[in-house]
Amino acid sequence: MQKLLDKTNTKNLAEQITKLSSGKVLVIGDIILDEFLIGSPERISREAPVIILEHISSQFALGGASNAAHNISSYGAKSFLVGVVGDDMYSEAIENECLKREIVPALVVDKERPTTVKTRILSMSHKHPTSSIQFKQQLLRLDRLSRDKLSSKIEKETINKFDTFINQANAVLISDYELGLCSKDLIDHVINNSNKLNKPVIVDAPYNFQRFKGSYMITPNQPDTEHTVGFSIKTDDDLIKAGQKLLDISGTENILITRGSEGMALFDGSNPEKPFILPAFNVSEVFDVTGAGDTVAGTIACALSVKCPKESACIISNLAASKVVKKYGTSVTTTHELIEYLKEL
Repeated sequence: MQKLLDKTNTKNLAEQITKLSSGKVLVIGDIILDEFLIGSPERISREAPVIILEHISSQFALGGASNAAHNISSYGAKSFLVGVVGDDMYSEAIENECLKREIVPALVVDKERPTTVKTRILSMSHKHPTSSIQFKQQLLRLDRLSRDKLSSKIEKETINKFDTFINQANAVLISDYELGLCSKDLIDHVINNSNKLNKPVIVDAPYNFQRFKGSYMITPNQPDTEHTVGFSIKTDDDLIKAGQKLLDISGTENILITRGSEGMALFDGSNPEKPFILPAFNVSEVFDVTGAGDTVAGTIACALSVKCPKESACIISNLAASKVVKKYGTSVTTTHELIEYLKEL
């Protein structure tokens, strides 16, 4: 990796990272709110053989498309979030969390579906008399969600929100979590209108990549890539074959396959035989990969919005992902952290 950084010129890369703060990205997709209910175990219930927790605190975190938007705003960039929420208390929580993180919420309220919420109930360990460390154990997760397609009315309102904010952004990120927002009509509208305005569209989605024909880049992980192309990636030849096949299937200009501990591989449709291979920066200190895909997609979109070369954008996103997997939960990083991390490598 050091050799790669030498070739790329570390100083220039640091300058590109600094530019992220002037980025402007519109994120459109499935918004998820992560809720954490934290309690202390007291006793076994008489009603059933279960633990009774005494409530300590409740916390929220942005997930899905809103986590990608948070990753962008954490660089000091302008982040616009278009998506659908329910007519419930959680929609207000999402708006508040966005405003706290300087994300512009462009939310459409659908009274026929709930706000997507993933609630985790955590048990806090009793404090040990000789240690300050306390552990949290997840006991249960409860998901509130709908995978139904949007009604024509709500879809139109969502498209109108996109049209309202697209002129304020320099790049677009579609974040699809299979929760009904990313219909064919909406995707086609977003890609076609962004292309007319010469604004690159980056896509973070798990399947049916042919829906995103005409986009600038899609960022699938290796398992989703393997599922789509129909074979496992075990060798360099497999990787090149998979990248070429995915370019054909998707009709996109570029494919970035994220490979976990194996790094990343960027395939350019104009030269698919020679992918840009990036080893992983960090393979020994991975604590939590939750949200790493949002970090990659959000960082690339932000970098492209400031005219960063796509290879450099991928290196910066690789840096960012390597940083957030060292943290717990849906974490983000900053330009300062990235530049300091770059100095360490």
